[in-house]
Amino acid sequence: MVYPDNLKISGNFMTGIAKDLRTGQQELISFSLRSRQQANYINNLTKTSVWEVDGQIQPIIPNTNENQFDKLHYSYHLRICNEFRIDRIMLIAEHDHGMKRICHEWRKKLSLYFNRLPYPINAYCQQLIIGNSNEDSAELMISVKKLGLLHLFCISGMHIVLLTVLLRRILVQLWWTREIIDLFLILLLPVYLIIGGGATSLIRATIMAELGLLHEYLHLDQLDGWSISLLIGLMIDPMLLLTLGGQLSYLLSFVLQVLPSSIHGFKQSLFLNLISLPSLLSYVYEVHFLSFLVSYLIIPLFGAIIFPAVLIGAVSFNICPFLTYVINSGLRHFQHLLDWLSSFPGMIHFGKPPLLLAILLFLLTLLVFSQGFSPQLWQVLILMYVITGGIIHFPFNGEVTFVDIGQGDSIIIREPFNRRVLMIDTGGKLNFRKPEWANVGNHQNDAQRITINYLKSKGISHLDAIYLSHHDTDHVGYLTTILDNMKVKCIIVPAGMEQQASFLNKVNCANQKAVRIIPVTNAMKIPKLPLQILHPFTTGEGKNEDSLVLTGNFGGKTFLFTGDLDQQNEQKVIQKYPQLKIDILKAGHHGSKTSSNLSFLQTIGPRYAIISAGRFNRYHHPDKITIDHFQMLNINYLSTQRFGMIQYIYFGQKGKLKTTLRGDETKWTLPNYLRN
Repeated sequence: MVYPDNLKISGNFMTGIAKDLRTGQQELISFSLRSRQQANYINNLTKTSVWEVDGQIQPIIPNTNENQFDKLHYSYHLRICNEFRIDRIMLIAEHDHGMKRICHEWRKKLSLYFNRLPYPINAYCQQLIIGNSNEDSAELMISVKKLGLLHLFCISGMHIVLLTVLLRRILVQLWWTREIIDLFLILLLPVYLIIGGGATSLIRATIMAELGLLHEYLHLDQLDGWSISLLIGLMIDPMLLLTLGGQLSYLLSFVLQVLPSSIHGFKQSLFLNLISLPSLLSYVYEVHFLSFLVSYLIIPLFGAIIFPAVLIGAVSFNICPFLTYVINSGLRHFQHLLDWLSSFPGMIHFGKPPLLLAILLFLLTLLVFSQGFSPQLWQVLILMYVITGGIIHFPFNGEVTFVDIGQGDSIIIREPFNRRVLMIDTGGKLNFRKPEWANVGNHQNDAQRITINYLKSKGISHLDAIYLSHHDTDHVGYLTTILDNMKVKCIIVPAGMEQQASFLNKVNCANQKAVRIIPVTNAMKIPKLPLQILHPFTTGEGKNEDSLVLTGNFGGKTFLFTGDLDQQNEQKVIQKYPQLKIDILKAGHHGSKTSSNLSFLQTIGPRYAIISAGRFNRYHHPDKITIDHFQMLNINYLSTQRFGMIQYIYFGQKGKLKTTLRGDETKWTLPNYLRN
């Protein structure tokens, strides 16, 4: 059974949530659409339906990189444990049962109606009225997120209050009695809870609003209402307070209940921003300096003008389109204002505070305000933020991290105290040709979701160098994304690659301009960088056989990074450097049989081999021959397919390997010869 508003289409790919009528379980579903007609049919579904399908059911893969969005954990919140990959849809029949079905159908009809409106009011309506995210609203959210105003655009207590106040004023003008209005709102709010998307903050706000409307019958004060809303929220989702939305919604609403009346205006805004800051930094890792001032100025404007204007613009489109376009023009100017403010310098790349320090910062903030803004406590709070930031930005340990970037390579090297931060390859995804009818917007790619997210969690906003082993997409495809999000001093490429148009296009398309490009051979040594270049020997074209081969010593271990170097050139490397001995090898070409020659492995003698390859990859990497070579020579091999992100964490000359996964969570995705 599928509710129509639970389906999303991106290009020729559909995702959603459905209920298996045989088991009663909710499951994620996905399906590759076959035609424009099929896409239009599913996109325009407004009725709840029962689908008969063929496909495969499988577990949801957990997050495989440190600090990556945890899809499995998020799905558990929705009581979803499995994913169903649909191969064929055989039948779609209408399903007619229950009030909940009607609410979901109204939500989908509203979504299709809002899509007819001009931009940006269509995105405001989707986000603020029905809590729906699409490509337009994602674009809208960029500046909002930078300025820390996300709570205004997620349906929450403010929206419920504004909505009930507006309805009450309208109904009073229609001569409705107070008792009838209260009864109407009591019945309406649960319906709006479903239409609004049922987010955590909306559940809390709805429960509190219902209890407020029933105040004279229940005789509960506001703090009682907050407590009951928390208890009900925890019954619905026991992991409620382990999410950013849950923490901010309940925390800020609680503070507003207990805040003394003497704290108002800018003081109140500052306090609410500071009290939520530890949670925000734990999930978002950065904050804009203007957030504290902008939220104070924007919140009254939002409540008094923006939200009512969006509602009026939505209602008037069919009645008086001119009014909608006038409001849309005003919203466009408001959006330009947010974009302009977000472009100001002042983004603080703080990083993710350790849990104990985040709790301490929260408690200290409470203490500061409970003690009447004592100057001494302010100093202690500021000092704790400085200490926490110092721990994040100047760590005693270093790391060599093999990112699970799918079918590609991306390696981060960070020296102690962040003296130097390097990247070898960026990863990338081969974009197979889509049908002409499949309109695909600008979505976050794996570099943003994984690599950039991880670097930001460590408080890193710059790279001393990016080494690109060769020109294949799975090694350089995300270069533009990295340059857009990180300050990069230089890019080092095998000699000859710097002349290639496809590579230069990736550099020129980035927002960051005038990045120094250094073409190299093994005869060159780049000062102040810790990696020695062993290959290429001559100028080439940036192909597999021209791959950069790099070596360096970190934490008492010698590493060798070989890109996609083929066996023939592996032999040339050991002929040139017959004394080369290493501890940890990044296996060439994702474990393909075209690399990791037996005599090459015997000569360099690694104790460990790291294989970076994607799950379900079409090339069947790593190859069984390569695995046999490792086993024959007693080389311990670790694959990102099985263990996710693989890190060598070191202090001084000692370190240890650490993996994000234990190794058994994704065994079912591997070929049989890798499951032991």
